[in-house]
Amino acid sequence: MLLPEEIEAKAVIPSLRAMVAKRLTKKYELTQQQAARLLGLTQAAISNYLRGSRGAAHDWEGVQEIRAKADEISSMLISKADSIHIIEKFHEACMIIRKGRLLCDLHKKLEPHFDVNGCHACEY
Repeated sequence: MLLPEEIEAKAVIPSLRAMVAKRLTKKYELTQQQAARLLGLTQAAISNYLRGSRGAAHDWEGVQEIRAKADEISSMLISKADSIHIIEKFHEACMIIRKGRLLCDLHKKLEPHFDVNGCHACEY
C-alpha cells in the first residue's frame, strides 16, 4: 500500500523537477551545471532529468495548471526569488495534482489492484 506522499516523492516531485530543468536549460539557455546550482542538485541529476532517465514517471506538460507552475518556478529561480516562495510553488503544483485526482492514474499504474475510485485521501 503506497501513501500519496510516497508517490509524490518517487514520481511527482522528480517529474516537476524535470519540467523545471528542461525550462532552465532550453528557455533560459542555462548549462546543466547552472541549472543544478539553482535547483540545489547535481549536474548528473539534471542530465538524468533531461534524458528522461529520472522524472519520467508521468508527463504533466499536458496539464495547463502544472505547466504554468513549472514556468513560474523556472522564472522565480532565474530571478533569484526567495527559496521559501519557490518551495511554496512546488507545493502548490503537488496540491493541484492531488486535489485534481491526477495522482490517481499514477497510483493505479504503481498498484494495479488498489481501488483508486474508492480512495479520497488526497482530497483532504
